[in-house]
Amino acid sequence: MTTKTLRQPIILTIIGIVLLVISWLPFFTPLIFVAFIPLFFIVQQFQKSEKARLYIFTTSFFMFFGWNIGTTWWLKNATLEGAIAAFFINSLLMCLPVLLYHFVQKKSTSKQAEWIFVLAWLSFEYLHHKWEFSWPWLTIGNVFSTVPSIVQWLEFTGVAGGSLWVLYTNILIFRLLKNWHSRPLTVKYATIFNIVFFLGFAPIFCSYYVKNQYRANGIPITVAVVQPNIDPYHDKFEGMEPAMQTAKMLALAQTVVDSGTQLVCFPETALLGNLDEGWISNSEAVFSVKKNLINLYPQLAVLSGADTYKMYSTIAERTYTARKFNENLYYDSYNTALLIDKSDTVQIYHKSKLVPGVEAIPYQQYLAFLITAAINLGGTSGSLGRSKEATNFNIGLNQKVAPVICYESIFGEYVTDYVRKGAGLLCIITNDGWWGNTAGHRNHFDYARLRAIETRRYVARSANTGISGFIDDKGNIISETIWWTATAQKATLLYLTNITFYVKYAKYIEMLPIFLLILALLRRRK
Repeated sequence: MTTKTLRQPIILTIIGIVLLVISWLPFFTPLIFVAFIPLFFIVQQFQKSEKARLYIFTTSFFMFFGWNIGTTWWLKNATLEGAIAAFFINSLLMCLPVLLYHFVQKKSTSKQAEWIFVLAWLSFEYLHHKWEFSWPWLTIGNVFSTVPSIVQWLEFTGVAGGSLWVLYTNILIFRLLKNWHSRPLTVKYATIFNIVFFLGFAPIFCSYYVKNQYRANGIPITVAVVQPNIDPYHDKFEGMEPAMQTAKMLALAQTVVDSGTQLVCFPETALLGNLDEGWISNSEAVFSVKKNLINLYPQLAVLSGADTYKMYSTIAERTYTARKFNENLYYDSYNTALLIDKSDTVQIYHKSKLVPGVEAIPYQQYLAFLITAAINLGGTSGSLGRSKEATNFNIGLNQKVAPVICYESIFGEYVTDYVRKGAGLLCIITNDGWWGNTAGHRNHFDYARLRAIETRRYVARSANTGISGFIDDKGNIISETIWWTATAQKATLLYLTNITFYVKYAKYIEMLPIFLLILALLRRRK
């Protein structure tokens, strides 16, 4: 192709990158409804070229690569290697629905190809949540995290419904623009009306209707969250002694806790010192929490992140993530949540959704050679052990809370597992200081607002550095802390037991696009 012919796709690629990146900023969310249109025009332009597949793949890859860098560039603050890998793998995977769209369009109608593109993209988003290279930060529905009032119907669809809304609106506007000159004026006006009404006004009206009809019927529960603000690079794992860190968090908690407080949340990896799970009830950190907080307020439970390990003395016990301690012993390290109360038992949950390349070597049992390339972040390297499923903590009075650890809060379907098992409150513990004062920690806080809507649960969020605070069951922020500030907050929330449609049927809703895509492709072959 000539330079003149290539100029337009290059311009469209740049426009697409700008629209996708800007739409992730507050106040610019509506731009997402036109952000994919440049991509559709690129496919249309190259459709009949001899090297169409190469051109479409190249332009779409650069568009998605720019989108990934422009929205999640802050990943490099924690790990440059991990950031590059995330940008590259994510961009490659995003190209697959586009290539399928191109392939189908060559042999069928445009409308069929467009619907297959939508189903393929939704299938990609679902599968990207499921495998060990998962990085679903840019799931399209997440773009509504700053405007939860217009997506209250996520309690029925999850964020997949938001992705569908965006993709289908882009397609209808693209059809209108593509056929603008060939359509009669009345048809143009009718199409514009349908887009504005059915894909603009109707979903937002539906959201406000759902919000107004929804009634929460719960039990008040007073919760405190602690934000110790311990620098993760210089103090958290090296500079400050674990006992001093624990003392700082206890002192902050004591400023807000009283006899009416039922639960206190400490952040991810709050209790350090390699706690042996075989003797965890007798550890110095747990003893300190009980002595300085729970003994003063016996009704209190403390949910805290911790750095723990478990020893294995037999081969039968050993997991594939176990590390060698000596000739006879192996052990697993964990990113752990603990529930400490007046009883002699400490409840334990191990983070299940681990960050690829940081906390886990993807498919380590098959790719063991990658262990040497693991990124040392957060005091560990190589793969951590993990729990096989979501596990709730019992805080007494027949009440259960969900200990959602950091990265897990991005996975909507996974969070529903806690609620199906009886969690009446979501407690997110995290350490967002790795990314610095960037959009990363803000995005992570806002994504919790979507989890609140999907599950209709209040959220208590404790961050070491980042944003701590409380979110209600409609995704509204009750209160939030300031970045890089050591503080504690307390709020009276509602412990809820209702089950939303999405919580009940999340697995089927998320898998539906895959089933429909396979059906559409099989039908097309006949």
